[in-house]
Amino acid sequence: MNSKFALARRALFGSLLLLVLGCGKGTVDLTGVSYVPKIVVDGTLMPGKFVNDIWISRSVPLDAPVDPSSLVLSGAVVTITDDSGTVYPLAYNAGTQAFQNLAITVRAGGTYRIDVEANIDGSTLRAWSTTTVPDSGFTLDLPNSRLDTLAYRQRDAEGNLLSFNVAFDRTPGNEFYALSVTALNADTSTFIYDNAFYDFDADDVIEFFDDLAYGFNWIQNAPPGAGESNMEVFWFHVNFYGSYRGVVYAGDKNFRDFFVTQENVQEIDGNFHEPSLHVEGDGIGVFGSALADTVHFYVSR
Repeated sequence: MNSKFALARRALFGSLLLLVLGCGKGTVDLTGVSYVPKIVVDGTLMPGKFVNDIWISRSVPLDAPVDPSSLVLSGAVVTITDDSGTVYPLAYNAGTQAFQNLAITVRAGGTYRIDVEANIDGSTLRAWSTTTVPDSGFTLDLPNSRLDTLAYRQRDAEGNLLSFNVAFDRTPGNEFYALSVTALNADTSTFIYDNAFYDFDADDVIEFFDDLAYGFNWIQNAPPGAGESNMEVFWFHVNFYGSYRGVVYAGDKNFRDFFVTQENVQEIDGNFHEPSLHVEGDGIGVFGSALADTVHFYVSR
């Protein structure tokens, strides 16, 4: 998933994730908080794709030095069980630092359980999670989408602001859809400096590069029956001239709950809380599933 959402997952689940309560502004107070190690699961199943990107790592205490090489649990025992009861072991790939089994055929509508056992700090921990893949039926409706070339904030003959949008046929029984947007030519030289939302110079573009180059939108309560929906690409997600890639997802409950809560984990008094997760036992993270398809569009100078 090349999207701002994927970057958020890597940041939360690839390295330093520890869900603790902290008080104050800009600091974390660990007084009275006991560190409890956790297995961190990060994986999304997609029909028609191999299971080759299940990341298994560990949490770490915030007040201790971090050895990046110790975060990945390469020695974990990881299996996926499908709804027929067949158990598939996953092998660790040192090149990608992820677990995989290229023999698993993920089915739309299928249910899959992941089980992880790992030794952390001398203790054997176990975690598990279950996902039901959204059923088939999700397709993009390109004739009813606007995915051609537009100038930045182009208007029609009547002066109405035009925007890119993606129309799609919904999957029956599924109510969550997300759209990630990636600027493929993002650079300080292609940034739209005559920008309706940001008064930035080149240094600002470098500092806030990921926020400018990636964006996402979602529909949380789409009608559950068959039919067509539409998602707009908002202009505040379009900050560079050139080519863009959009990926549309029909996500399961696990995918949805993390997606809509992962950016809102600090309360008004400064305390932190975890996003909505569905990993049980000694684990945290996301094991979800989604259908996905890709579109492209272009912003001209």
